[in-house]
Amino acid sequence: MRKILTLLAVIMTVASMGLAEPMQLEPALQKNLNVFFSNFSEAHVASFSQGALTDQAMIDFALRHLYLNKFKSLKPSKDGYYVTATTEQVDTAAIKYFGQKPSQHKEKLYSIPVADGDMFVFSQLDTLEDIGSDTFKASGTIYSTGSGGTPDVHATPAEWEKAGEEVSVAGKFSALIKAQDERHILVEYLPTEIVADEATPVASESATPTDNKE
Repeated sequence: MRKILTLLAVIMTVASMGLAEPMQLEPALQKNLNVFFSNFSEAHVASFSQGALTDQAMIDFALRHLYLNKFKSLKPSKDGYYVTATTEQVDTAAIKYFGQKPSQHKEKLYSIPVADGDMFVFSQLDTLEDIGSDTFKASGTIYSTGSGGTPDVHATPAEWEKAGEEVSVAGKFSALIKAQDERHILVEYLPTEIVADEATPVASESATPTDNKE
């Protein structure tokens, strides 16, 4: 009988671990995480599971992130058709958001074509669960706007509609993040795109660079 009770206790403990309640977030942390995840959605980071992040994925993210958020730090070409990023800039971005850097670089300088676009993509965190060991399970929504859209990225759909902003759901995501030195790093990212007949199609992956978001 004692063995049966012990087994039941273990089963109940394991079951309860899988039913973690979503955390109630302070507004400041909610906004911080909205911005954090927007960095990945705007860079169109592809799906990767825990432990499967590749060098190329980190490089692609870093270049896109630098172009959109650190454009003035990139060196323009003489003809103005592209800008270049150093391996040090790539490594710094990768370490900040993934907690690691590419194991090697095939280029000494990376060229990024200069292009204008009209799509604005951002994310909002929907739920966050503490799963232990400073690791959190997150889920959220990826949004996009049309040309000239300047929505408050922390507002609600009702507030966007009231302001006359056309914002569409572009996808959903689930992720694992880890708290590290008073910030977060991305451990796993699993975005799911909304099919064309369920949302306004995304016209282009180009976007106008800015230097006002991290």
